[in-house]
Amino acid sequence: MPDSLLEIIPPLSLVQILKVTANEPDWEGHEGRIFRIGYYRENDGLDCVWLVEDDGDYGETVDQEMIRTHFKVLQLSDETDLFGVDRPVIGPR
Repeated sequence: MPDSLLEIIPPLSLVQILKVTANEPDWEGHEGRIFRIGYYRENDGLDCVWLVEDDGDYGETVDQEMIRTHFKVLQLSDETDLFGVDRPVIGPR
């Protein structure tokens, strides 16, 4: 679990998978893939990071530590509403 809100990557940020280890066989072959960070869900908490695919689907989840250790932040969003209350749905990229 992140220690503070400063460690939470904001929704709409762009991230790229840099490395995949043997512990993540489902991610093999996905190095270099780019996702947007989705809005967090209150039921899931802030350690459940939703990865939004190019078509706008919320496809995969990872935790904050995996974002820090396996992904590169390409563009950090200035979004301040972590849960997307009264924000438009994230559409295709």
